[in-house]
Amino acid sequence: MKIKTFKLERLFARYKGQTKYFLSNSSCEGCSMREILAMADDECRGWWENLVLGYPKDQSGFKPLREAISRRYVSIRPSDILEAVPEEAIFVFMNNLLDEGDEVIVMTPCLPSLYEIPRALGCKVIKWPLESTTWGWHLDVNFLAENISHKTKLLVMNIPNNPTGYIPVHTELDRILNIADRMGTWVFNEETYRGMEHDPGAALPSLADIYPRAAVVGGLSKYGLPGTRIGWLVSKNHQLLDECAAYKDYTTLCNNTPGEILATIAMRNADDLLQRNHKIVLDNLVIAEAFFKKHKNLFHWIQPNGGATAFPRLLPPFDITELCERAIEEKGLMIIGERSYSLTTNHFRIGLGRRDFAEVLGVFNELIEDIQSKLNEIKK
Repeated sequence: MKIKTFKLERLFARYKGQTKYFLSNSSCEGCSMREILAMADDECRGWWENLVLGYPKDQSGFKPLREAISRRYVSIRPSDILEAVPEEAIFVFMNNLLDEGDEVIVMTPCLPSLYEIPRALGCKVIKWPLESTTWGWHLDVNFLAENISHKTKLLVMNIPNNPTGYIPVHTELDRILNIADRMGTWVFNEETYRGMEHDPGAALPSLADIYPRAAVVGGLSKYGLPGTRIGWLVSKNHQLLDECAAYKDYTTLCNNTPGEILATIAMRNADDLLQRNHKIVLDNLVIAEAFFKKHKNLFHWIQPNGGATAFPRLLPPFDITELCERAIEEKGLMIIGERSYSLTTNHFRIGLGRRDFAEVLGVFNELIEDIQSKLNEIKK
């Protein structure tokens, strides 16, 4: 299997070591080891202090962790969960479900692996684009109705969406699932940021709870523990989970035992961690809104509805790729532009989940003030 370069991750790999400031992180503020261990109950602390660094007993995942994860759902049991690195879960699921020649519809923009893996497997990939409007992001459900068919094996979604922060309303999601169900189509949702809706009334159920042919992937990014490399694949289809577990023998084989215990502590304290990071996001959202309002002649700001990212657009005649290059060279500031998502729309990602956001935005503002001066000169 030959797969295209993962542009987003290669960009991080190329520049992370030489970059002082990051404007585009998608993960939330990281937790310290001390902070997590302070949350441990007696049972978790005993596991941690007596941990033996051998192979885990259950390759499906640490049962107490899967029990804690299952509480984030309505009807999901621990046996419906396969523990895996989040990116691995996507890779393993798609390699088991899809065959060459299958048709796949993918909501975009999204994590590039969500469309590059099906493409590498020889599938026909139809991109279902989110549209930027004057009032927000919009997903045309009619596009899905016109392009889906009985040949469509899989519909891939990312809700809440990274990078746009888009969330459909309940009636839109119902219509999407009804369309998929009529065609016998599987639905896969990358739902890392479920639970981080900026308006609690916009919260949607997990697709794993409400659609019979659903699989979803989650992880610890929104809880502040992405470095544990712990995530999960959820489905009520146990044959699929068994096949994915067998395929996992060729990837990581088993799970990382220290990370499993840390993840169990985190998931037993999920509400507190989620509240901590969601407050950071909402506070930073106010700062971002003020910044983009101040520079509305340079940017089109599009309000995110959830998650920890937004996807504003730099207006012509300026080019976002050039701006990203200048940011690295002049300020040591890393910005993820549209090309990492295979787009040509002049959008870029900002991350709202870190405590240093205001400081980093200040560095970005220095660049923007220079652009503003040049724009004023052009007008003269």
